Amino acid sequence: MKKRKSILFQMLHSQRRSLSIRVAVELLHGGLTILAAWNTAAIVNTVFLGHGGLAETASELLMLFLCIFAMALLLLPKSRIEAQLSDDLRLYCRRALHRELLAHGQNGAGVLTLTLERVDALDPWFRTLLPTMIAGVVIIPLVLLVTAVVDPLSALLFLVTLPIAPFLLYLIGKATRRASERQWDEMRTLTDGFGDLVRAAATLKIFRRVDAEGHHLAQMSYAFSEASLAVLRLAFVSSFALELITTLSIALIAVSIGLRLMDGGMTFHAAFFVLILAPQFYQPLREGGIAFHAAMDAATAEKALAPYLDAPPSITGTHDQILAPPSVRTEALTYRYPLTDEAVLTDLTLSFPAGKSTVIAGDSGSGKSTLLLLLAGQRPPSDGMIMLADGAGTAHSYDLARLTEETRTALITYVPQEPHIFGASLAENVTLWTRDAADAEITAALEAAALGDFLRALPDGLHTRLGMGGHPLSAGERHRLGLARALFQDRPIVLLDEVTAGLDEETERCVIDALTVFSHHRTMILTAHRPALIAWADQVVTLGGEA
Repeated sequence: MKKRKSILFQMLHSQRRSLSIRVAVELLHGGLTILAAWNTAAIVNTVFLGHGGLAETASELLMLFLCIFAMALLLLPKSRIEAQLSDDLRLYCRRALHRELLAHGQNGAGVLTLTLERVDALDPWFRTLLPTMIAGVVIIPLVLLVTAVVDPLSALLFLVTLPIAPFLLYLIGKATRRASERQWDEMRTLTDGFGDLVRAAATLKIFRRVDAEGHHLAQMSYAFSEASLAVLRLAFVSSFALELITTLSIALIAVSIGLRLMDGGMTFHAAFFVLILAPQFYQPLREGGIAFHAAMDAATAEKALAPYLDAPPSITGTHDQILAPPSVRTEALTYRYPLTDEAVLTDLTLSFPAGKSTVIAGDSGSGKSTLLLLLAGQRPPSDGMIMLADGAGTAHSYDLARLTEETRTALITYVPQEPHIFGASLAENVTLWTRDAADAEITAALEAAALGDFLRALPDGLHTRLGMGGHPLSAGERHRLGLARALFQDRPIVLLDEVTAGLDEETERCVIDALTVFSHHRTMILTAHRPALIAWADQVVTLGGEA
């Protein structure tokens, strides 16, 4: 059986361009570090041995300042690339978890641990491990090469002491992996136990078992804290050992340089230059302890995530079998409010033809919005069924309740009467983070939804951040933003709840024109009370009775 590649290497393989840029930045940063060390050694040599002043060291001081300034600027692209890689990986993992959990239904408490702690535990791969690996691959050979040119004996000492730290990490790694796995196991047990306690709180209260279960939860919490402390102890010991080894290695090189300097076998400029480079050579190894433990935690987290990340997509194939656009029909559909006998819809049998636009009309409280919620799969019916059929009418029919969440999402767009506006950019409020899109595509959706003037008036255009609740959009603009989402998602079944509510006649006409173009080869189901939209529809269904 072929061994599965780590998700880290899969991500790096797919992001080769970003990785190459990151390596190039590190190489440039290393070159600037060596140049800064050379100029520093030259300045010290000129001032303390040559008794020179500002005039003699002006060029070296200027070069040193430029090197340090450029090195500081290079920190920005470094952190940006690492953050983007980390965000892409965690977003991929969370989408995979979301897909599998909605499709198959998993334990909620365990899922919370996976989605939050374990996915976030992958972040150090790119924030800690990747920078250390790149520094080790780039800085260590670069410094070794330069040192070999300036002082071959120091380069030889660098080379001899280099393998000690990796060997030490290998020995510590076995114990660390076991401790890290125990920590995650205790966390999962604690999370599951807390979730069970919350869900059974009422039952425990009735049977007077609250104190006993609370004591059991405290024991699990203590076990988790002990497991966490074991990992921290190992991290401290390994970091201390690495610091000690690298410090002794630097001291060995410093003694060798000092003896040769006193004997006249080495110039002060070269000696001081190598002494400045020595900590830079060992810096990736010093950081290796932190990176190693971060990698152990991330590897343990990935092991728990692997079944979800390896699983094939949860689309059952139904979406491919349904010919777009499908027809929709209800069979004896009934809906009652939870915990009551009050029926909003009773024994409702309706048909919404494929590729046609149907408006659901009726008095307030007749159940129009509730019917859309049921058709969208947002709520399960109390009785009856909702069926989707392909374009042939009856050749293939599918129960909406049996479709996976992902399949429903791929087929149906639902825009409620009050679309939720996120505290995010206008573009993100249109795309809802479902896929990457060009600005032109997002702008086209807004223009079609009669929001072109609103877009052009924004200070940052599509990147203008909207406030929670929709500020600064009016009620009509929020409705049209919901329409823009539907236009952008471009799905075969579109459910719109009072999309023209609050619009003036001219804007309503623009929206209806957009719907006319958009409705081609789609099954449109809308609720409305305004005459213009009712007159536009291919079919009108009127609901009667009180809610």
